[in-house]
Amino acid sequence: MGVKLRLKEYKSGTKTFYLDIYHNNQRTFEFLEIRIDKNATSNDRKEKKELAERVRAKRELELENYVHGTIPKHRKKANFNDYYQEFLNSYTKKDKRMFRYAYEKFLDYSGHKSIAAYQIDFQLIEGYRDYLKEKAGLTGETPYDYFARFKRVLKKAFKDGLIDQNRYLAISELSIKRIGNQLKKQVLSIDEIRSLNNTECGNEEVKRAFLFSCFSGLGEAEIRKLTWSRILKEDKIMIFREKSKEQIINDIPKSAIQFLGDRGKNEDLIFKLPSNVAVSKNLKNWTKKAGITKNISFYCARHTFATQLLLSGADVLTVSNCMGHSSTKHTTMYLNYVDGLKTKAIADLPSL
Repeated sequence: MGVKLRLKEYKSGTKTFYLDIYHNNQRTFEFLEIRIDKNATSNDRKEKKELAERVRAKRELELENYVHGTIPKHRKKANFNDYYQEFLNSYTKKDKRMFRYAYEKFLDYSGHKSIAAYQIDFQLIEGYRDYLKEKAGLTGETPYDYFARFKRVLKKAFKDGLIDQNRYLAISELSIKRIGNQLKKQVLSIDEIRSLNNTECGNEEVKRAFLFSCFSGLGEAEIRKLTWSRILKEDKIMIFREKSKEQIINDIPKSAIQFLGDRGKNEDLIFKLPSNVAVSKNLKNWTKKAGITKNISFYCARHTFATQLLLSGADVLTVSNCMGHSSTKHTTMYLNYVDGLKTKAIADLPSL
């Protein structure tokens, strides 16, 4: 491994400094914007060479830090948003639009905040992955496609020295599986729900909203928009489904009503949730505090509601209607999950 400073001379007599870099058995060249004119004075030549040498030394240090898995402070503070935008500007292949859409969804998830390179960690990217799967309004293979493109940018950021090796290796394990007929998300048991209810959460609004979702089946996007005007006669709720563009009225079980709190004005929001990132962090800390080792996101509450209905004896059509599904096709994965629980329960029966 090494970085050497060299000069290239042109026919005009102008000379340009460039770096001769040898790393991982590969030789690359990096031309600098430092030129010496044909008629330059000796003092000017000396200053240009000193400047080029400082660049060479800095580049060699960056390379050494990369090899040892550490990132210089000035690289850690680099703006990831700017880096992604530069990637988009230089990318010319046919799937450029997918990279752009993935970035737009990342901005939506992060609240259009400026993200520094050092903030790109497992928790942030895991939250973004879950956002694509559950809250971004995407269907089919789209979440998989967006996340795969986004990870390619992260891989390039790692190679360019913006993300250190340990964080990148952790992030690289994250993925979105293609569509199947099995429930991929974790589901909470009724005992785990009780445990959460008895455990303090860092944000009371997150706790109320999540537990309400476990007993109502509403997703995070619907809960964020839920106002008192949607609560009818204290035991019914009027919901507008974004995906199907339908308005449905469901009963609210007593187990869910307790998390609504005191009734406010019709236009008041019932739950005042923080950002998506903050919700994810609070959920992780809360479930860990409750002794739950499952990887729980907000959408798990909706899955939990469906499986609890089936375990309580509800048929597939009833569950489908309560979930607001357009057909029972989407409910099958919950049925498969419950059947799996029954099979395991039978297998675990003690022998004489």
